Amino acid sequence: MSELFKRIDTVFLKVKHFDEAVEWYEKILGFEVRWKIDEGGIAAMEIGETPLTLMRATEGFRPVEEPQFNFYVSNIHKAYNHLKSHGIEVMEIIDHGDLETFDFKDLDGNVLSVCCFEE
Repeated sequence: MSELFKRIDTVFLKVKHFDEAVEWYEKILGFEVRWKIDEGGIAAMEIGETPLTLMRATEGFRPVEEPQFNFYVSNIHKAYNHLKSHGIEVMEIIDHGDLETFDFKDLDGNVLSVCCFEE
C-alpha cells in the first residue's frame, strides 16, 4: 500500500440526463444520494467504501463504451435478473472460473460492469 495514497475516494461518471440519472441510480441500483449540487450537476451516490459521483455532461457527450470499473455483488444471478426485470440492456454472464462478470448499460448508454467472486 502507498504511504501517501490511502484509497480511491470516488469514481466519476458523466451522464447526459443528470436528474433522470440520479433517480435511475437510486431506484434501479438502490444507491443513496450522499450529496447533490443541482446547479453544478454533480451528485455523489453512496455505494459502500467508494462513492460513484455522477456529473452532468456538457456538450459532446459520448457514453462510456467500455467499463471503467466493476460493481461487486455477492450474487451475480440476482443482480442480473433484477436489472433484466427493469428492462435494462444486460449482456450475458461470463464465467471466468473463479470470477463471473456481466456488463449492462445505464439510461445514458454508459457500459457498466458487474463482478462476482468468492471473498
